[in-house]
Amino acid sequence: MKKIKLSRESVAMGDAPHLMEFEIHPDWKIKEILKNIIKSGYLPKIYGRKSTWSVAINEPIAVITQENPKSLMLICLSDFPYKGTKSFVDIEHIHFSYHQQKKPDEVFEVLSRFRIKP
Repeated sequence: MKKIKLSRESVAMGDAPHLMEFEIHPDWKIKEILKNIIKSGYLPKIYGRKSTWSVAINEPIAVITQENPKSLMLICLSDFPYKGTKSFVDIEHIHFSYHQQKKPDEVFEVLSRFRIKP
């Protein structure tokens, strides 16, 4: 198992951003990693069940909704972090940004165009 850091934005006044260590298996793909984070209860439950979160590892990689947490909207390829390839990403930190009740399709569309230029 490997320890990584998780952070997230606050969802209301008085809810400070939260930093946490989380263990992942080195061979897990991004869907397995995110499903285990969701299952852990790290992301707060929002009244009305309509919250939208984006996930970033250096750049946006996915969109998650509280309404349907099993339906991940991946921006990256499903075999991320590309273990065994020259594109391998060594995950150290995952950040979750809170988009309130914005429609997940709209958040996905905007973030899927975002790329950090080297």
